[in-house]
Order: sequence, then structure tokens, then C-alpha cells
Amino acid sequence: MKKFIFTTAAILTLCLINSTAFSQVTTYNVTNSSGMVISGLYLSPNDANLWGTNMNTSGNVAVDRSFEFTQALDTKNCIYDIRYIGEDGKYYYIQDVDLCNTKTIILPNPLSDTDKKLKDDSQRNPIDGTDQKPIEGTDKKPMEK
Repeated sequence: MKKFIFTTAAILTLCLINSTAFSQVTTYNVTNSSGMVISGLYLSPNDANLWGTNMNTSGNVAVDRSFEFTQALDTKNCIYDIRYIGEDGKYYYIQDVDLCNTKTIILPNPLSDTDKKLKDDSQRNPIDGTDQKPIEGTDKKPMEK
């Protein structure tokens, strides 16, 4: 019986070590440089459109203010998309953010996005990221790749 308990404990310990070896818990600092008040921030593994819960638990965040959140990440899959809600009611998102190599996230102003890295996500479903309606006169969806 002692041998069985020892073997079970050893297996559970190995499973725990294996699962934590590829994950890290990190605190991120988010600065709102969007030029508008934001009310929500969501993460999704890159191109998965699996938006989790609102990471902003501090309420509305004014322009040039910051907040922090803590997130466990799979270190084998570091690339995430970030989506935030502006006071205009639109969803904006930034793609391909490497969260394993940064602890600072700056939300850019959509009006000064000269690199076109920021996407207007206003035509997507805020829950699952799916397109809500086709572009008028076509059968294409607004954010279709």
C-alpha cells in the first residue's frame, strides 16, 4: 500500500512540475494611450478569437492612466492578440503581441496609428470575435482575412 501511495504521489508531482514548467504568471502594466477612456481589455491566443474575461478590473481607465493585471501564460505559446473597448463603443485590437517578452502594454490611439497595427473591431461579436454582418454589396465579412 505504501508503494502505491508513493508511486501515485510521484506521478502527481511529475504532472504538476510538467504543467508549471511551461507556464509563467506575470503581472502586466497597461497604459491607455488611446486618446479615449477604455472600459475593457481582453486577451486571446493569436488568431484564435477566444477572448477571455475582462482583464481590466479597475473600471474605466482615463487617457494616459495605467492599470495592472496578472495572467498565467503558456510559455510555448507567447503570441497573443489584445482587444480593448473604447468610449466610442468600438472594439480595437492589436495582433501578435509577445506577452512572454514584455510586461508593458501601451494601447495606441486609433487616430494616430500610422503603422496600421491597430484594427477597428467594431463589426465583431464581443463574446467570440466572429463577424456580425457582411460588407454591404458583397458576401465578405468586415474582418475577413
